[in-house]
Formats: sequence, C-alpha cells, structure tokens
Amino acid sequence: MSAISVQGLRKTYKKTEALRGLGFEIPTGRVTGFLGPNGAGKTTTFRALLGLTRPDAGDINVLGMTVPADLSKIAKRVGCIIEEPGLIRAHSGRINLRIAADTLGFGHERIDEMLEFVSLTADQNRRAEEYSKGMRQRLALAAAMLGDPELLLLDEPLDGLDPAGQHVFRARLRALADEGKTVVVSSHDLADIEALADYVVVVDKGQLVSQGPLDELLGGGATRVVVDEGQRAQDALTAAGIDSQFDDEGLVVDSVDGSAIVRALAEVGIYPSEVSSARSSLESVFLGITGEGEV
Repeated sequence: MSAISVQGLRKTYKKTEALRGLGFEIPTGRVTGFLGPNGAGKTTTFRALLGLTRPDAGDINVLGMTVPADLSKIAKRVGCIIEEPGLIRAHSGRINLRIAADTLGFGHERIDEMLEFVSLTADQNRRAEEYSKGMRQRLALAAAMLGDPELLLLDEPLDGLDPAGQHVFRARLRALADEGKTVVVSSHDLADIEALADYVVVVDKGQLVSQGPLDELLGGGATRVVVDEGQRAQDALTAAGIDSQFDDEGLVVDSVDGSAIVRALAEVGIYPSEVSSARSSLESVFLGITGEGEV
C-alpha cells in the first residue's frame, strides 16, 4: 500500500489553476523528493494533504485513510514542517516542544528523546530566538516527531541552512526512513534531494511530470564507454553477451560491471579512453523534463 495516493486533484485560486488533475503515489518507508519549479503546486499539494486547503476536485488517501473525512485520525500519524516553522522564539527549545505536545494532544514523554535525536539537548534551555536557522529547523523536526508519526511531510526543510546544517538534517531524515518511516521532502536544492531520496515525484504547472525510483530516473547503474571504433566496440560487446546503445558521448551499457566491459573489448584489441558512470545528475534530468532549462 502506498503511504499517499492522490488522484485528479484540482485547485483554482481566483483565475489561477494551482493543481490541474494532479495524481501521484508515494511509497511507504522511503524518502521521496517532491520536486517542481516555482509555482508548480508543491505547497498547495502539501496543504491539501493536511486538510489546510480544500481542493475543488480529486481524491486524497493518506496512510489508508481519506482526506478530509479522516483528518482527525491522520493528524495523529503525520508530522509536518510547512513553510516557516511555527516556533515561539521568546521561549526555550524545551518549552516550545512542551507547547507543541500540548497543542497536538501528545504527552511529554518523548521530549528528551527528540531533543537528543536532533542534537539540541545541550541547547534546550536557550530561547529559540538565539538559535541559528539550522537549529530552529531541527527543533521544528523534533516537534513534528513528538507523536512518533509514520509519515513526515517537510516543505523546504533545508532552505537557508549552511552545508554543515544540511548534512546533519539529511542524516536525521535518512535515519528516520531507515527505521521504516515515510519521509516526503519538497526542496529546490536538487543536490540535497539527490543525496537523500530513494524516490522522486516531479510536478509542473499543477500536473505530474514524472515519478519513480531515483536510480531509474538518473540512469541507474549504466556505464558509458568512450572508444574510437564505436561500431566495432558494440559488435564486440554484443558477441560477449553485453547489450549497449549509442548516445552523444559514446556507448552506454546497462548494469554491467566495468571490468567485464574492458575485458570484452580488450579481447579484440579495443582499449576505451573512458569507462565511467553514465548516471545523469538530478539537476540535468529535472531541467530536461520540466523544460526549465530552455531559453
């Protein structure tokens, strides 16, 4: 069962169509990058999933329950950071978590554990206004985790963090997914998503553009082989039982160890000038499928 299933989602603000029949699936127990250019409908979608925005049409299923009919049950099993974390900056980190627990109807028994999880135990009694942005983001993650949710929805959680802060935050999210929780991250930083996600959903202009495992989107374990005699090299690989295709830079071989490729070519006296990963960057794929790289 998918953690999230959306079908035919539509939302219009005045004359602007934010969502135009959007549909997608989010797998359970993985980190999913929810991607799209500015105005693609990402935040509107997150708000619809949480019942903060009522769509004009469409079906939303979260953890096997229906939005909005089962929102009271869903709220107990979902943690979120949407836009700027709602912290009370005059209060300490610990008091912020106590207030969050009371507001959400949870007890205080997980506060110490969550402070340790986000590495804020030593700073728990400092006012949130004294925290760096990265510390405030980590405190917001701790608040989102107070109810031990099965699903986390995080809208731009890495925005504005320095490289060290991004590294720490990514490690925390990866640990949650490794525990079996479902983490959905919307971010403009494609390098962060590439380093973190297992699965991606790409939307543009309120519609689905692409979804699937990140490795498949980027080319998986494909290997690029650059040789002078391309056709003879392909013939040699075919004779060795290795399938290949031409691209603009050379031959591309899917899911075959590089040493096996080199051996097959060496047997016929061909020595490639390059054998390297043909995996594309997430940025190049994203720009290609959304048209954002077009001038």
